[in-house]
Amino acid sequence: MDIVARVKEILLTPKTAWPVIETEETSTATLYTQYIMILAAIQAVAGFIGMSLFGVSAFGVSVRVPLMTGLVQMVLGYGLTLAMVYVVSMIADALAPSFGGQKNPMNALKLVAYSSTAAMVGGIFTLLPALSP
Repeated sequence: MDIVARVKEILLTPKTAWPVIETEETSTATLYTQYIMILAAIQAVAGFIGMSLFGVSAFGVSVRVPLMTGLVQMVLGYGLTLAMVYVVSMIADALAPSFGGQKNPMNALKLVAYSSTAAMVGGIFTLLPALSP
């Protein structure tokens, strides 16, 4: 799977991307290592650089997060992002019959992982803390 092409497909042509995603055979490990972990790192690293190296400044006052605190926040944020993708996929799998779908843990994980693409790629804006909200 080419990650750049997949991100472009999901963001620019989702109507054609989702039917392809539905038919793909993959495993949880492959999806995590080749897609989720890479995209989750964008926000974690950009947030660390933005808050620890650049900081926030307003009215002549500049505030930066100390380096070790920034590193801890980066690692925790990255780990929580990875965990939350899995937790939300379990919730989606449990709720699938309520919406006329069928329980399928792999399809639920694909749904959550690929639908989170825009949010994970948008994490690049945390590089400049003023743009992060």
